[in-house]
Amino acid sequence: MKKYDLYLTGEVGGWGITADYVKYILDKKKDQPVDVAICSLGGYVNTGLQIYELFRNHGQVTCYFLGMSASAATFMAMGAKKVVMSKNALILIHNAMGRVFEWGDMNKEQLDELVKRLQFQRSQLNTIDDVLAEIYAEKSGKPIDDVKAKMKVAAWIKATDARDFGLVDEVTEPEQMPTNVRNIYTNSLIKDMGLPALPKGFNTLTGEENPTAGVLQKVVEMLKGLMPEPATDKSQNEMKITVFAALAALLAAKDGFEADEKGLVALTQDQLKTIDDELTKQNDACRQASDVLKKQKSTIDQLTKEKNDLAEQVKNLKGSAGTKEEEVVDGADNTISAAAELFNTIKDAL
Repeated sequence: MKKYDLYLTGEVGGWGITADYVKYILDKKKDQPVDVAICSLGGYVNTGLQIYELFRNHGQVTCYFLGMSASAATFMAMGAKKVVMSKNALILIHNAMGRVFEWGDMNKEQLDELVKRLQFQRSQLNTIDDVLAEIYAEKSGKPIDDVKAKMKVAAWIKATDARDFGLVDEVTEPEQMPTNVRNIYTNSLIKDMGLPALPKGFNTLTGEENPTAGVLQKVVEMLKGLMPEPATDKSQNEMKITVFAALAALLAAKDGFEADEKGLVALTQDQLKTIDDELTKQNDACRQASDVLKKQKSTIDQLTKEKNDLAEQVKNLKGSAGTKEEEVVDGADNTISAAAELFNTIKDAL
């Protein structure tokens, strides 16, 4: 299985793919060839453009499309010296999108203002599309209009078609996908991200179209890794060891976890579910404990009020006619003592 210097998965500009991290790796490999594996549905345009420039400036980057990649994950790869695509992969290029949050009753003036804002947003998206089309056109050698037409269609592109269009330089035979670039993509997830559905019956394991109507995809474990950080002091280091041991115990990992050369640890879907179930269980327990504390606090507040009221009654009764002061004091004190005892019992239980 091929080894890569950089693995870019997840959301571009979110968890997993940041320009700072890419720059950090490229700086370590200055004047050296760098192989980058990409498997991402895209993300933020600004981060994608940053990474595009980083690849161009380095000058010796080869990007490998594995699995499914779309949007920002594709145009950032165009900055590489060479782009390779596995036969079992899919890519997608499309016009830029922006979120619109508008809801409520509006009069005509407010509607006019909304139309102006949306028209401005549309003009901005058009500008972004022009920039992205130029990037794809420079890589493919195709006319801008041809590129824009393909972006407008926004359809998944097979490896051979991507090569024929000029978006990739080479198509390779499928190989075992590294665990840290495996993602679970379904038509439901892709739809939620505003992308078109997968080609009917496309097999991402073989790169061939299957006449049977199968919607889906590779099922594999998902990498959830963190770059190891040096402990700043002994207590922090001990805390990390404790957390690591607790995690190993929860997942019944007697021998701990194996990390790759980058210090990343891959967890299976079952392990991730076990962690999620435990977190849910602990959250439920915390909520229940919080409810108990609230009830106990309410009881304490009520007892405190009753104690203060009794003290006030004692004060008033001491001056009342026809009442023996000793009896009043003794009776009130007994009541107060009982309330105080209950108060202290509950307070000590917290």
